[in-house]
Amino acid sequence: MIAYRRVMRRPAAVERAFQLARSGQCRSVAEIIRKLPEEDRQAVELHLATPAARRELILICSDAWLAAR
Repeated sequence: MIAYRRVMRRPAAVERAFQLARSGQCRSVAEIIRKLPEEDRQAVELHLATPAARRELILICSDAWLAAR
């Protein structure tokens, strides 16, 4: 049951990370992860282990950060 909850949390946690990136409130991936609830951080870190996923989040984050300034 616990493993099932972790799997189910992952899409929601990753989506929250992308929402934070699009918000323009965070300057880096590390800052996004710090703003997430502790129980979501591991799921996001697992998703960002893929270089393409991390790069996508970095680009969204920097574009939104620059646009907000």
